[in-house]
Amino acid sequence: MKERVHEQLSNELQQASRSDTTITVIAIIVTFILFGIAFGFASNAVDYIYGPFNTVMQVSVPATAAVFISLIAMAVIDLFSIFALRNNARRKARLTEKLAGLYQDEGAPPYSADDIAMGYKSRGNLFAVIIGTLSGFGIVIPLIVFINTLVKEL
Repeated sequence: MKERVHEQLSNELQQASRSDTTITVIAIIVTFILFGIAFGFASNAVDYIYGPFNTVMQVSVPATAAVFISLIAMAVIDLFSIFALRNNARRKARLTEKLAGLYQDEGAPPYSADDIAMGYKSRGNLFAVIIGTLSGFGIVIPLIVFINTLVKEL
């Protein structure tokens, strides 16, 4: 019976680790896609018509909406990813503690489950920082481009 419990806990740990990798890769890919959409629309959202006596600025409402919708979607998806990574780190810490207790019940030499849990937490935090940094740049750069096109003729 204990072998089945050990196998189940180990499988859940492996699945949680794979989930971290999957969440991180998908968040990065989606961030780059949404960044490209936002950047492309931001650079073309404003057009200037030059007349003989004045310059008229035309703001494309659909392009502006696409910029802000993609930026909001990027922020929401990346925040969801960060929360999922943090929850997964807590889950792996609990599973590791259960495995350590199972090993102690079997008379195996004790090992520090806290060190392993800290490793999981550090890895999750690193993934969260990577996603957060990419998201931050992915939001700020299109906004700078959009604002730059707005004030280009001022």
